[in-house]
Amino acid sequence: MTDYFVVFGNFLVALPTYLLNGVLATVYWLGESGAALVSMLCAGLIIRFVDNRIQSRAAFRPGRSGRDATSSDLYTAQITTAIILLMWVISQWGMGAPVPWLGTAMWIAGALIVLTIRMQEHTLLWNVKSGIAIYSLAVLGSRLYLAYTAQLSAQQWAALIGTSKSAAAVIANTRGNVTTIILWALWLVIPLGYFAMLLQQVLINPVSLVNPLAGASELINRYRTRR
Repeated sequence: MTDYFVVFGNFLVALPTYLLNGVLATVYWLGESGAALVSMLCAGLIIRFVDNRIQSRAAFRPGRSGRDATSSDLYTAQITTAIILLMWVISQWGMGAPVPWLGTAMWIAGALIVLTIRMQEHTLLWNVKSGIAIYSLAVLGSRLYLAYTAQLSAQQWAALIGTSKSAAAVIANTRGNVTTIILWALWLVIPLGYFAMLLQQVLINPVSLVNPLAGASELINRYRTRR
C-alpha cells in the first residue's frame, strides 16, 4: 500500500511538468502550423459566404411558362478555393519565415475584402484566388529549383561549363544571384503586387453614398424600384 502512495505522490509532483510540456508542445505546434490554420480559416470563410453566393447566382435559372426557378448543383467556385488552398498548404509546408505568414496575410486581406466589398464581386474573388495561386506556384517553383541545384556537384557543373574551377565560380555566383532574386520575389515583389491589385480593385468604382456595402445588383435594383 505504501508503494502506491509513493507512486501517486511522485505522479502529483511530476504532473505540473507534464502539463507544462503539453502546453509548450501545443504552442510550438501552433507556431509551426499557425499560418496554415489561419489560411484554412480564411478559405473556409470564402467558401461558406462568398463562393456559395456567387455559385448560386451563376447557376440560377429563372422559371418560365409556369416552371419553378432552378439552380445547378455544381460547386465550381468552392472546389477552386479548395484546390488553391491545397496548393498553398503544400507549397508553404516546412518553409521558413516570413513566406508562410506573407501568404497568410494575403489570405486574410483577400477574405476581408471579398466578404465586405460587393462591387464586381466575381472579378474581385477571382483576382484574390489567382493572386494566391501565383504566389503558391512561385514558392513551390523556388523550392524545387533550390533543391535541384543543391544536388548538383561541381563535376556535373563542369561537364556543362568546361572546368571545375569555372564551375565553382559559376555555382557561387548563380546560386547567390538566383537566391537573391527569389527572396526579393517571395518577400516583396509578389506580395506587394497582390496587395496593390486588391487596393486597385477596391478603389476602381466609387462607393455608393447611400449604401457603401451594396453590390452592383443591389444598386441597380434600388435605382429601378425607386420612385
